[in-house]
Amino acid sequence: MDELKHKYPIVKICEKLQVSKAGYYKYLTNKGKKKKESKRDKQLKEYISIIYHKHNKNFGYRKIHKELINTYGILVSEKVVRRLMRELGYKSQARKEKKKSISGKNNNGAGNIYENLLKRDFSTTKTSEKWVTDVTEITVFTKKLYLSTIMDLHDNYIVGYQLSTVHDVQLVEDTLQYALEVRQKNNQLIIHSDQGMPYRSNRWKELMDEYSLNPSMSRKANCIDNACMESFFLF
Repeated sequence: MDELKHKYPIVKICEKLQVSKAGYYKYLTNKGKKKKESKRDKQLKEYISIIYHKHNKNFGYRKIHKELINTYGILVSEKVVRRLMRELGYKSQARKEKKKSISGKNNNGAGNIYENLLKRDFSTTKTSEKWVTDVTEITVFTKKLYLSTIMDLHDNYIVGYQLSTVHDVQLVEDTLQYALEVRQKNNQLIIHSDQGMPYRSNRWKELMDEYSLNPSMSRKANCIDNACMESFFLF
């Protein structure tokens, strides 16, 4: 139509193509506009990015789709995962020769990694000085559920908890909001977690900044760094 409008009236072109004049002008208005990304797409991209880099860029959309469902309980179609990976510019590099990392540091795509401020010092002098948090998977009959909790190390009180069928950023955000309503924080409050995906997300970082919290993380594959929270889940 853009090419024909210089030769023929818009009304005639619309009649021939059986489209409304209003529809054509709506197309012109929206043409070139970048579609606003949904909150779900934004969150899914973050998960996809972390999984992709965790597996050294070797996972294609099928394996990432499988991990999203089996590990995190996030229900999404392969088609959506493929689309989001295309938008991110991610392709499986499994057949390509792997290059050794020079720095050995985490790629930015692996999410935000924080310093271990807790350093296995579980002692406190007052409430809301040190909080620890984690998510564990539990099975009720045949249903898989995820329990997110936050514990105050001063009295081992569970200040926040949430239960969900999905292990996602929303789950840990809701748990944090719950805890902040139950117990007042102080300016030096440390909140310690493992390196799970929700805690590496940009949203978790935003929450830390928003509430002036000091994020702390266990070293990779070192559950002893968060021993109090780990032992709570054993009961």
